[in-house]
Amino acid sequence: MKKQLTTLLLFIVTVGTVFAETRIPVQLVKIKDGDTVDVRIEKNTFTVRLIGIDCYETGKIHRAYHQAYDNDLSIDEVIARGKQSTAYFENLYKANKDKQVYLDFKGVDYYGRALGVIYFDNLNVNEDLQKTAGV
Repeated sequence: MKKQLTTLLLFIVTVGTVFAETRIPVQLVKIKDGDTVDVRIEKNTFTVRLIGIDCYETGKIHRAYHQAYDNDLSIDEVIARGKQSTAYFENLYKANKDKQVYLDFKGVDYYGRALGVIYFDNLNVNEDLQKTAGV
């Protein structure tokens, strides 16, 4: 994982220096849930946590129970809303499959995931998800 993030950071610095642009073309490999994806740059695949949104969890993990308590919901409702967020993201991607996917890299979180904003051409996916699918 560290090698992949080091490669990503080097690529970002190079692209940013040469093109003075923060959006990096990536290939979307997998939508893991409503706010996390796997992307590929060249041969390196890594996880990106979308910043600015926080969707409900899709499984009965510790954090899902906190979301249920904090939002006065049942655990089943939290899971259902998490799955709805994921489905929304998947449908948004299907509707924009012909568009170029970009990552605007913002940093790395505590868990070693890249933090960033995903774009389908000029559509800011983070903003769209925040309006419709976030907690």
